[in-house]
Amino acid sequence: MRWNTISAVAALVIRPFTTMHLRPAILGIFAAAVLPTASVQTRAMQTTATQPGTEWSALKSYTGTIVQIDSAARRVTARDATGNTVFEVPPSMGSSQLAAFRPGDAITVSFYEGVNVRPRAAGGAPVTTSVDPATGLRTATVTIVAIDRAARTVTFTGPRGRYTRTVPEGVDTSMLRALTVGEKADLTYFEYVQAMTPTAGPAISTAAPPAAPVPTPPDTLRDRLTVYALYGADNQFSGKMIQAATGSTTGGAPINLDETTYDEVYGRMAMLKVGVGYRLTPRTEAVLNFAYSRSGAGEDPIQIGTTGTAPQVPLTVKFTDYHYWGFEGGQRWFFSRVRFTPFVGWLAGINRNQDIRGNFVGVPSSVTPGLAAQDGKFFERSWAFSLGPTGGVLLGVGPFEVMAETQLRFLGGLSDVDWLVEEGLRDVNSQSSRWSVPLLVGARFRF
Repeated sequence: MRWNTISAVAALVIRPFTTMHLRPAILGIFAAAVLPTASVQTRAMQTTATQPGTEWSALKSYTGTIVQIDSAARRVTARDATGNTVFEVPPSMGSSQLAAFRPGDAITVSFYEGVNVRPRAAGGAPVTTSVDPATGLRTATVTIVAIDRAARTVTFTGPRGRYTRTVPEGVDTSMLRALTVGEKADLTYFEYVQAMTPTAGPAISTAAPPAAPVPTPPDTLRDRLTVYALYGADNQFSGKMIQAATGSTTGGAPINLDETTYDEVYGRMAMLKVGVGYRLTPRTEAVLNFAYSRSGAGEDPIQIGTTGTAPQVPLTVKFTDYHYWGFEGGQRWFFSRVRFTPFVGWLAGINRNQDIRGNFVGVPSSVTPGLAAQDGKFFERSWAFSLGPTGGVLLGVGPFEVMAETQLRFLGGLSDVDWLVEEGLRDVNSQSSRWSVPLLVGARFRF
């Protein structure tokens, strides 16, 4: 009666595993549990159990170099051209045999590998995680990470980490078609080492391969802050310091002013800019500049018109320096982030013109215009707006860059003074706004 009961229970336990062809293994384990007196038969069944089911497992061979040996966990880590692989030492290998291996030794490993996986029903409880050290049979609920049906592989993460297992040739891969990446699946798989033997021949280096250099993407937000300085000539092509006009002195003497350009008085003006830039995106940056321009008048006085009647007296004037300072803000767009980098942008600013004074030379006091009473001022200090598109290039040498920039620049005009109004010369500054093309070169440093 007892034997009949045991047989019935065995049939119920074994039936779900018949598709895995593990009946001999399970029968052996079960018999060992309930028939302790049959020791010889038990050992025979356990020996058979070390041969996994041939339908869904395959015997493979691996050759590599030992990297690490964990004697306590009985694990050996080896490396080949594909990377590291961890093998569990077979039960048949004694501790003394394992101790004979050393990191750097070349080994050949014969092992069984196979997988049988099925989707887990929604709401179903996970299967019990288990491992049979005698057979290498493992069960677990895992998460599917990747499926390669052509290569017959499934990649999953489970209690022991991330693994990729191969469905052997000759086994139906329909199980893979039923899986979905990201979902849970109940997994039964073999990971059983049959033999681990030393291999003659040169060993592969156990040193970790050097990491491949990762090139820095050309378009990044590194070195967001820059400081720079630019200097050059502000090349004017439009604008008149004095517009042709007629008037009369307070004493009634006629005044005739000729058209006079900035270049005639000051020549080509110099410009200095010191600024900072802050990268907003990999190819754009905001900029803020301090601009300063100063140019001295020539050594010789310049005639700007005549005064009086017969005979007319030349109005010859010696002017003070022309200079202004201001602040500009704007943006740059870079076409690329390589060693030679062109860019375009815009700048807008507010500038403070300083007083421009003049001393008449050789003009009789009876026909001298009223600016003598204005402390010699031709134009008073005033604010002027500037605006224009920019363009340029950067030539990078590490964090240091050589920079060239130009601009189509508009700068507002000069203010008038009281004597100009009183003597009918209000409009002499009506065309004093300037258009110019500064050509500046310098350097900048990136942080």
